[in-house]
Amino acid sequence: MRIKTLAIVACLVALHVSAANKYQTFEWEKNSFVPFDAATTVTLECPDPAAAGWLSAHYAEWYGKAAPKVVAGAVGLKPEKGDEAYAASVGETGVKIAANTLAGTRWASYTLRQLAIAKRGTVKAEGRLLPKLKITDRPHLAFRAVHLCWFPEVRPQQMERAIRLAALLKFNYAIIEPWGMYESKKHPWWHWPNPTMTQAEVRRLVAIGKDIGITLIPQINCYGHASSSRGCTIKHSVLDIHPEYEPLFEPGGWCWCISNPETQRVLRELIAEMHENFGNPPFFHIGCDEAFGAQTCPECVKTPHAELALKHFTGLAEFIRSRGARAMMWHDMLLDKSDPRWKGFIKFGGKHATEILDGLPKDVVICDWQYWNATKDKDGKPWPTITYFKEKGFPVAGCPWMNGGVMTSMANHIAAIGGFGFIETTWHHLRGSDWEKMYKWGAYAAWGSPVSHDVSFQRSLRLVGNDMKVTDYLDTGYLNHQVPPAWWAR
Repeated sequence: MRIKTLAIVACLVALHVSAANKYQTFEWEKNSFVPFDAATTVTLECPDPAAAGWLSAHYAEWYGKAAPKVVAGAVGLKPEKGDEAYAASVGETGVKIAANTLAGTRWASYTLRQLAIAKRGTVKAEGRLLPKLKITDRPHLAFRAVHLCWFPEVRPQQMERAIRLAALLKFNYAIIEPWGMYESKKHPWWHWPNPTMTQAEVRRLVAIGKDIGITLIPQINCYGHASSSRGCTIKHSVLDIHPEYEPLFEPGGWCWCISNPETQRVLRELIAEMHENFGNPPFFHIGCDEAFGAQTCPECVKTPHAELALKHFTGLAEFIRSRGARAMMWHDMLLDKSDPRWKGFIKFGGKHATEILDGLPKDVVICDWQYWNATKDKDGKPWPTITYFKEKGFPVAGCPWMNGGVMTSMANHIAAIGGFGFIETTWHHLRGSDWEKMYKWGAYAAWGSPVSHDVSFQRSLRLVGNDMKVTDYLDTGYLNHQVPPAWWAR
């Protein structure tokens, strides 16, 4: 039968026929399961010679002695065009997968993994079951990212879980923003004492990401948020401990002093160090949002705002380009907050915002974060700010937060205008039901499927924990504690 929602084993991946994503079909035989174990043959048709070996190795990791056998061969299935497309079928004669690349093979395997359940009637798992089905699938958008913040309160295990879960849900990029936690050996004063985002840990996570299909992108806030702390805390990762570096920052420390040539030098050195540590990925995020109180020092006020900001942004973008990557930056300082066109949408720039935007290199990816529920302007045109950046000639990504009800609208608009992609931000809410809401709605929107209200997030999070071989209570569930420890101290 053909269905529009998945009514069998809960599944968070994109398996739903959707008007937004015409490339998806899903058929299954109701209440009809077949074994998926060591006696099962998985036939893979993929031109990438690494695909069969990857699939076989990961089946061994996931299923141990009950791992199905993987063989290469023709399967009679035809995936859609595209690097990430795949087709799969499950029946009495085994499992068949057709993919154009290793990426498509990964997504197919993740789909089936989330659908597989343990055989019944035993104490311990002795193989698994899969529903009989046929799938063709490919993503709605090519660039699908999560934005993750490494706060001092975030344990490395939490970051790994977030990265692994994002990959399992078919995000293919993760932007990692270190809030004073990146271990810089070039400028050790830049981070808080005893940072957990060590260079060795970064290399380990980058290697995991490469294996499971998610590329990690580093971020440094190069304008506002220079304190590497949330504004409501008045903490400053540099000036609270190393006040001698005050010349690099505007009075108060929220923004970098961009008239100081040493600021550009230091930021370039930090960018180069982090970019190399991350394995030289194709993008580097320079932040630049919420630069409130910028250009207030005696030197900055001598130069027109647009001239000074453009020199700073362009210099960073050109440096990143010289390293074979592209700069990404937040959008809000590039929109004039007094412009009536942006009523109801996020914008923090001044009267020189348009001049700054027009002077930026056109390869800079504009990351348009819209966290409110507005989707149309006063004339009924959808997502006007995203359209504006696209019409200006920039690659633009839509960036929601917890406004799940409008994520699908945003993703569909990006696809319709040929936008760059989708970035699901998480900030300090990567916990509890907020985490589930952001990942679930974001994954469905970016892949191109309607949200299904199921228990799949729980199952997916447990699969990730199994891959990490977690043994600590803190590394289970989506909250560290069921009851805040302080409650018991009263």
